[in-house]
Amino acid sequence: MVKKSRDEIQGWEFDWLARDADGNVALLSTAGGGYAPEEFLRDTDLHDAAIREILALEPSTEAVFAPELAANLANTWRLVAERGLFAFDADPSGGPYRLVAAPRVPRPSSMLPPLAAAATARLVLEHVHFERPLPDVLKFR
Repeated sequence: MVKKSRDEIQGWEFDWLARDADGNVALLSTAGGGYAPEEFLRDTDLHDAAIREILALEPSTEAVFAPELAANLANTWRLVAERGLFAFDADPSGGPYRLVAAPRVPRPSSMLPPLAAAATARLVLEHVHFERPLPDVLKFR
């Protein structure tokens, strides 16, 4: 575990996991400029391993929507939505996170594999509800 600073991740795509007030889980992609919480920066390796663990799960639901990407690109947002997670992408210029994929049936945090459960237990967004962001945007300070 090596702590990273905001400056170190600036300009690079990093994905992190969080749990909301309802126990739902989301993958949030920084797009090189989005907000990254201190708890994520303390252990980015944990989040990487937790995301790999989630992607290794069998799909459990449909993605209600997800962006279409070129056939040669892995659509991680769709893949996590098919495993019950919400997916948000930040604006590369540092703007808010926008909902880009959603599961038909969300996977509660209590049903996560061990590393994902550990990562999301450390990063709970107590005033956020992934199922009803208004207007499909998450803003952080």
